[in-house]
Amino acid sequence: MLDIDTKIKRADLSHRERKKRAQKQAIYQCALALFMERGVESTTIDMIAAEANISRATFFNYYPTKDAILHEIADGAVEHAKRVFDKELGEGSGTVVERIQRSFVRFARIVERNPHYYRTVFLDVMRSEVGFVDAANAARPNLIDVLAGHLRTAQQRGELDPALDPGQLSEMLTGIYMYTILNWCKRDFSGALTSRVADAARTFVVGCAAIPVSA
Repeated sequence: MLDIDTKIKRADLSHRERKKRAQKQAIYQCALALFMERGVESTTIDMIAAEANISRATFFNYYPTKDAILHEIADGAVEHAKRVFDKELGEGSGTVVERIQRSFVRFARIVERNPHYYRTVFLDVMRSEVGFVDAANAARPNLIDVLAGHLRTAQQRGELDPALDPGQLSEMLTGIYMYTILNWCKRDFSGALTSRVADAARTFVVGCAAIPVSA
C-alpha cells in the first residue's frame, strides 16, 4: 500500500506532466494557426512564442526547431491518411475504384482549403520520410504497408490483378496522390483538385485491374 508521501509525489508528477502536455499542445496549436495564416516560411519562432504567450527559451524546452513542429504536423497527416484508407478501403462499400476515389477526395477537400500550407506539409512528409518504414520504431504500421494490405485484399477479391506486387502498387498509389496534390498546389489549374484526384484513382485502377488469364 502506498504511503501518503508517495501518493503526493505521484500526484505532483502527474499534475506537472499534464501542465507540460497542455503547454506543448498550446504551442503546437499556435504554430499551426500561424502556419496556415502566414505560411511556414514566413512564421518565426518569435511569432509562435508571442502567440503562445511564452518566452523564446520556453519554446525551446518543447521544440528544438520550428521544423520540429512541421514534422509533427506531417506525422499527423500521415496518421490521418492511414485512418482514411482503413475506413474507406477496409470498411467502405462499392468498387475498389470508388473506395480509392473517396479516399483521395477526402484528402483533396482538406488541401483545397489552404493549398500553400498543405503543399509545405506534403513536401515535409516526403522530405522527412514520415510514413515510411521507421527502423527506430519498426512495430509502428507505416503508410506504405497499411495501404499494401488493403490492396492485397482487393487482389484477393478479384478487383486488382493478383500477379502484381501489392507493396509496389502501394508505392505507386501513394506517389500518385502525393504528386497529384503537389502539382495542383504549384500550378494554376482551372479544375478542382477533387476531380483531378478522382481521375487519377480511376486511371490507377484501370491499369491494375484484374486481367482474365487466356487459356
